[in-house]
Amino acid sequence: MTNLLTIIFSAIVLLSMGFAQDEESVTFTKLDSADWTLPENQDSLAPTVKITRKNTQSIFNITQEEGYSGNNGSPVGTLWAHSTTADANPEDYVNFVSMHGGGGGGGPQSLIDDTVSLYLTTDDLYYDVVIHSYTGGNNGGGFSWTRTPASQLDVKELSNPSIFSLYSAYPNPFNPITTLRYDLPVDNYVTLIIYDLNGRIVNQIVNTSQPAGHHSVIWNSTDSFGKPVSAGIYLYQIRTAGYVQTRKMVLLK
Repeated sequence: MTNLLTIIFSAIVLLSMGFAQDEESVTFTKLDSADWTLPENQDSLAPTVKITRKNTQSIFNITQEEGYSGNNGSPVGTLWAHSTTADANPEDYVNFVSMHGGGGGGGPQSLIDDTVSLYLTTDDLYYDVVIHSYTGGNNGGGFSWTRTPASQLDVKELSNPSIFSLYSAYPNPFNPITTLRYDLPVDNYVTLIIYDLNGRIVNQIVNTSQPAGHHSVIWNSTDSFGKPVSAGIYLYQIRTAGYVQTRKMVLLK
C-alpha cells in the first residue's frame, strides 16, 4: 500500500510540474527584462530541461548551463528540426542556432508563427513548438511559444543509433557558424578536430567521453585561441575506439 501511494504521489508531482508527455498544449512567455532566475520565467519541459533567456543573447537550458553558449549547442539537451515532428527525419535535428540559421539565416525571428519540432535528448520527448515572439538583439530577452507533446505515432526513430556516423556539416557552405553531428552506438571517448588543407590542427572542439546517442557541436570558425579563421576549405575528423571518419566543409566570408 505504501509503495502504491508513493507511486501515485510521484505521478501527481510530475503532472503538476508539467513533466508528463501526455499534457495538453502549454503557452510559455518570458517578458522582456523579466528575471530569468525565477521559475516562472523558465519553461520546465522536464527535470533536466528548463529553458529561459537572459536579457541578452539566446535561449539556454538553466539546468545544464549557466548561460547561452553557441559553441555548446544551447539549449544543451535539446535538438530542433524546422518542421513538425511528423514531417521531421532523424537527420533534420540540429541545435537551435543551426535550425534558425544564425544571424545570416534570419535568426529566431524568422521562425515566428512556424511550427518546429523540439526533441529532449535525455528524456526522449518530442514537442511541436509554435514560436509567437522573440525579441531581437540585446533588447530584453523576451520570447513566447506554445508547445504541444507530439504523438508517438508522429515520431520517426531518433534514438539508439546502431552504427557510428559522421554527418555533413550544416549549413555547408557556412558563415560563420555550422553544426557537426555524429552518432555513437556505444559509450565512447570522442575527439573531433578541425584541420586545414595542410593537415594543421585548427581547433579541437570535442575531447571527452560521451554516452551512446546522437550528438552535435557548433563550430564558430575560430581557432584554438578563439581567433576567427580565414575563408576556405576545412576538414573535420572524428576519432573513437574503432571508428575514424573525415569530411569537408567550406567557410565563406
